[in-house]
Amino acid sequence: MRLPLLLLSSLAALCLAAQPVSPPAAPSLPAACAVADAALARADLAAYRGWIKFLRFEAETSVARSGADSAPAREKIARLAAWVGRIVADPQTLSKLRGVQEWAYESPVDGSGQPFKLMIPTDYDPTRPAPLSVYMHGYTGDHLNHSTGIQDHDGFFELAVLGRSRGGGYAGLSQADVLQVLDYVAVHWRIDPARVHLTGGSMGGGATFKFGARFPHRFASGQITCGYVQQEPIGNLLTFPIYATHSDDDPVVPILLARGPLAELRRRGGQVIFDETTGYGHAAWDYAAGNQRSAAWAPRQVSPDTHAVRFLDFTAYDGAAVRCWWAEIAEWGAMPRPARFVATAGADNTFFVELDNVARLRVRLAESPFDATKPLRVVLGGAVPYEIASPLPAELIIAAAGVAAGGEAPARLHTPGGPLQVYDGSPLLIVYGTQGNSAANVAMRAAAEAASKSFNTNWPADAGEFDARDQVPHRQNLFGRLNVKADTAVTAADLARCNLVLIGTAAENTVVAQLAAGLPVRLTGDQLVCSDGFTLPAAASTVGLLHFNPLAPQRLIFWVASTEAAGYAAGATVPALASPLFIGADLLVTHATDRTLVATRSFDSRWRWVPGREASALVSAGPEAHAALARRIGEAVRLATGADFAIAGRLPELGEQPVRPGVTRTVDLASLFYGHTVDVLELTGAELLTAHERLAAVAETTDTWVAFQPVVTPTGIDPAQRYRVAVPMGLLFAYGRAAKVSPRTQWRAEVTMADGLARFLGRP
Repeated sequence: MRLPLLLLSSLAALCLAAQPVSPPAAPSLPAACAVADAALARADLAAYRGWIKFLRFEAETSVARSGADSAPAREKIARLAAWVGRIVADPQTLSKLRGVQEWAYESPVDGSGQPFKLMIPTDYDPTRPAPLSVYMHGYTGDHLNHSTGIQDHDGFFELAVLGRSRGGGYAGLSQADVLQVLDYVAVHWRIDPARVHLTGGSMGGGATFKFGARFPHRFASGQITCGYVQQEPIGNLLTFPIYATHSDDDPVVPILLARGPLAELRRRGGQVIFDETTGYGHAAWDYAAGNQRSAAWAPRQVSPDTHAVRFLDFTAYDGAAVRCWWAEIAEWGAMPRPARFVATAGADNTFFVELDNVARLRVRLAESPFDATKPLRVVLGGAVPYEIASPLPAELIIAAAGVAAGGEAPARLHTPGGPLQVYDGSPLLIVYGTQGNSAANVAMRAAAEAASKSFNTNWPADAGEFDARDQVPHRQNLFGRLNVKADTAVTAADLARCNLVLIGTAAENTVVAQLAAGLPVRLTGDQLVCSDGFTLPAAASTVGLLHFNPLAPQRLIFWVASTEAAGYAAGATVPALASPLFIGADLLVTHATDRTLVATRSFDSRWRWVPGREASALVSAGPEAHAALARRIGEAVRLATGADFAIAGRLPELGEQPVRPGVTRTVDLASLFYGHTVDVLELTGAELLTAHERLAAVAETTDTWVAFQPVVTPTGIDPAQRYRVAVPMGLLFAYGRAAKVSPRTQWRAEVTMADGLARFLGRP
């Protein structure tokens, strides 16, 4: 019998494989790196710089961990050499890739190669734009191990991003990484901009809400699995269709973090499908029926033509996300709070505009629904219309009532959001001082090393959860550290090109000394002095300042200085306070070691100090325990919302004496709750009692402690009566995980945390 040719070939291959064959010798690391360096120097291979740098990083890291002769190191070195050889031999390699690929781009932040996974359709034709689905992993994941379901197929691209770390939360550099990967992919492959879809689970589900709300014009839809809303304005999602799945017994991401916000979005007219289930806990990604429905729904979603979008309701928190379709905030208003515009394209070329804390609104008329051949009637704040003659310009600036026309500012305009804005994806350099005493010099160098491991302002210690494969804590950058220099090594080019994290006083850090004359804060051994005359005693203080660089006014600096060497330790309070989400403070003053907030201050859009701090009530006249202050904050929230109860809880970044008696004012504390919303839950008395019993099991000295305010007296609760409970945004996770009670009725209050504190915290 004649065997098929394929089987004969297989048998021959088996016979050859049975003979001993020596594997080809892998090149040495220096040899492989030399070839890689030569390729990196070639301008025609610029598209490969990130991939080559990433492969070299992996090879060098593997050698450092396991030794040059170890099997893992030899494998990584061989991979580097093979890919560089392939690229050099064929500079068109990128255009020929198909199917699932690990790849990397060169980050403008630090010049590193940052990886992602890309599934290039097997039938990809660069003459036809194809859809793109962007997957964001959950906490503990990366671009590979949470995306194993991505397999070769035709029709559309799939992209799995890293976000700099396993636990970056997609804010700061974690957010910038996603946007920069998208930019890289759009340059090198033909993507249909109207069919870019977001998807993610858990932390990635939260990121889908985040990106949809911050950049609504960029994405066609969101598939969200056990996701959550935090600092995302609901109105921003009106043009962002959502299909969300969640299990109501989820112990990690309580369903109330999605159910309430999605109900609010539906009430406002948003496009929401919420596919709830039960019995899956946090593993809602195993909900097969919901997954099938979501997968069938997503390809039908297409971003509308920008000329067809006639209603915008957008709230901005920081300068990195100010645009919604054809309108964007050109300049913030005077107050250090979010800015909002509501824009409606009415009939007969009439434009209705409402501005809240917006000084100037830029309208991209060429992308709007308005007819450029007809006059435009602008109705600002309900006032009598004024007319813009035709033909209309491509862009129009609308100034709020009472705002002068003004010229260009001498520096980049200020936007609230706090020091996290330094981590916006621009080139970044961390600079430590070398001119202090020996203890300070060691501490500043150590602080810079800690800062180099972080995707945000925090200076993380080498502790916490990590993956056994790489030994990198989840809250640290996974592939490489940010660039660090001693103050004496910083060049004029560095100052012009980079956002800076400056560590040390002017006496300790020569770069700070170089900038000092242009900074609005001066720190001496005994006094902190602001440019408007405001002063504070400086003993045992650490200061953090967000400001533009006086020598490069389009760049930002985050300056951290301490009168004590211990104030530069990993986990220091100032960097920690600035890191979780956006805050309203540009100047933070804390005790150097006790995790005590002393004061905060903010700038207006032209970098002038916001006045009125002294009119704000003192938080505490005398020493006050953390739990007691937490209860007073909870009571302020309860009064502001008119609820029967509120949830009180600790501020994790502050210590047992959270504020300085007789110094810290309500406005100082409120800046830490910038843009924080409050949800109101409607619980039966029976549900409230169940929740109370579970919350009581958590000690008030722990960061996860939450409690009802006022204290629940079980005998005073009617099990059948309905009670309203106000839950601040920052406590939704802790409350939901501890109480495990998620009522169907939930809504977002009109007032914010900052409103409640301003009105009620200082009351006797």
